[in-house]
Amino acid sequence: MAKLGSATAVAKGGSTKVKVIGGLIAAVIVIIALFNIFNFADTDANRIGLHYGGGVIEDKKFKSVIPPGSTNKLIGPGDTVYTYPIDQRSYIIGGDGADTDAADEVTVVSKDNVRLGVRVQVYFTLNRDEAVLKSFHERIGLKTDAYEDDGWDQMLQSYFRPQIDRALAAVAADYGWAELYNNESKKAAFQSAAAKEFTRLLPAAVGGDYFCGPSYNGTNDCGELSFTIQKPTPLDKGIIDGLEAKQRAELAKATQEQKNQQVNVELQSVKAQVAMLGAQGYLLKTAIESGKIQFMVIPQNGNVSIPVPTPTTTTQQPAN
Repeated sequence: MAKLGSATAVAKGGSTKVKVIGGLIAAVIVIIALFNIFNFADTDANRIGLHYGGGVIEDKKFKSVIPPGSTNKLIGPGDTVYTYPIDQRSYIIGGDGADTDAADEVTVVSKDNVRLGVRVQVYFTLNRDEAVLKSFHERIGLKTDAYEDDGWDQMLQSYFRPQIDRALAAVAADYGWAELYNNESKKAAFQSAAAKEFTRLLPAAVGGDYFCGPSYNGTNDCGELSFTIQKPTPLDKGIIDGLEAKQRAELAKATQEQKNQQVNVELQSVKAQVAMLGAQGYLLKTAIESGKIQFMVIPQNGNVSIPVPTPTTTTQQPAN
């Protein structure tokens, strides 16, 4: 009977362990199920989220905007959050830090048919208005995967670059190449006109006012994108050499003309003095001024001692 009791106790102990292990497994399954039922999303401080449904019992449609810096935002099972940057962004063509190759430039043709290379910088922010942002995502973002870094870069290359090329090409035809290369006021006018043209072309190309100025913060006016260009430079460097040679020749000519003018002024002064003093008088004045003739002013009735140079005598040595 004692042996039977021990076996029964062991059986009960084993049953208890099985129940505990089974309970733990069940709890883990429940937790996993809850995590699949209750999905969570986070957003960085510089990114805004768009929440879309994606469950088996609902349509894949827009639900809400998830503000920047959100943590553990509860979303439904199978839902997706797409995040986009809200901080200042740029699209730079050419040079250090460019979004294209460093040697890249926009090529335009001037009014006098000279091909010029232009480097461009555009600074902007994404429009955070809910309806506008939703439209951007569905029209542009999904097509280019712009919610990812590589897709964002591709979006800029696909939509920004063509409109920049078109804007610069249209405006450059109104200016001569030397004006753009060597005239700051003309370059400023070219930049202003190109910025205006780009601002007109971009919304038409992308389908909406999806981009605002760099100072936009989500609550103030959208503002205009910042559009700047560097000095347009002829692709044929020989043209620059020719311009510099011409400028050097013009500078030398101006310098010679200035010297000739100075000589003419001096000549007129000499003629006036000769007319007043006579030729001999002018020559005497010139000699005195140059120090070739020295004179002394002798006071009236005064005694003046004039040193007389002592002649140097040579002593002859007797012959040996």
